[in-house]
Amino acid sequence: MHNPLHRHPPEPDEPYRFFCSVPTFNQAPLLAKPHLAAAVIAQLKATTAAIHPNHQLWGYVVLPESVQFVLEVEAERDYHLYVETFKEASTLSLTQQILAHDEDLIDSITFFNPAWNAPVYQIWQAGYHTQLLESPYAVSNKVADLIFKPVTLGLVSHPADWPYSSYQP
Repeated sequence: MHNPLHRHPPEPDEPYRFFCSVPTFNQAPLLAKPHLAAAVIAQLKATTAAIHPNHQLWGYVVLPESVQFVLEVEAERDYHLYVETFKEASTLSLTQQILAHDEDLIDSITFFNPAWNAPVYQIWQAGYHTQLLESPYAVSNKVADLIFKPVTLGLVSHPADWPYSSYQP
């Protein structure tokens, strides 16, 4: 008897499909600023294009305290490479923007120890939350959940009102 809670990797010729949630450090609402949310979306798309041409970013939502997305890759290691590349590149971009334009957020990302030569800036929490999606049906359900998340959280009344998602009216 098949246990529906037991996860199996896809067949050899099937792609891996993952849901990922990457929270900001200490759940600071850094991404509530429109230009920072837009920078995260641009970096998601740039990472998809840079890592491998066959990767597919199925859907995403940028919330004030996290970015969540569904990604299809050819191998599990590609997924982890994608997330780490995204986090590294977006940390650099967001840190530069915050230091230049968002003084109110600097304390949220800055850590300093007198033994260090310079402050350390941290945008994302260590690690990320992952869920393997076993079928195209699971992918479509998760993408629908993503685009409706701003409505569920009470941020907007309709998905089209949230500009930081992959929702297409």
